[in-house]
Amino acid sequence: MNLILLTASLLLSSAFSKNGNIPPTANAGEDVVVSSSEFIQLDGTSSREPDGIISRYHWVQTAGNPVEIVNPGAAITALNNIQKGSYSFRLTVMDDKGGVSSDEVRIDVK
Repeated sequence: MNLILLTASLLLSSAFSKNGNIPPTANAGEDVVVSSSEFIQLDGTSSREPDGIISRYHWVQTAGNPVEIVNPGAAITALNNIQKGSYSFRLTVMDDKGGVSSDEVRIDVK
């Protein structure tokens, strides 16, 4: 019984930062294959923050020919000037207590 409680205590304490904050979990969405004729957007609304709110979203392109991210500070944003090819984007989210998390998504345009 003591071993189970100690293990649970260690797991819980490692999930919290020094200020007691549980950091958010960024979710940039599933990797997708789309047609170049489709409307393409990035969607980070599946990101989660268990003990507060997500106060900041930030999208950056990490691979592929340069495209325009219409609103890089929004949870959902469109992409302009996208052509056939492979692209990757990183979503970084920050919570109201300074916790940060990132996730990447790949988009293949056919």
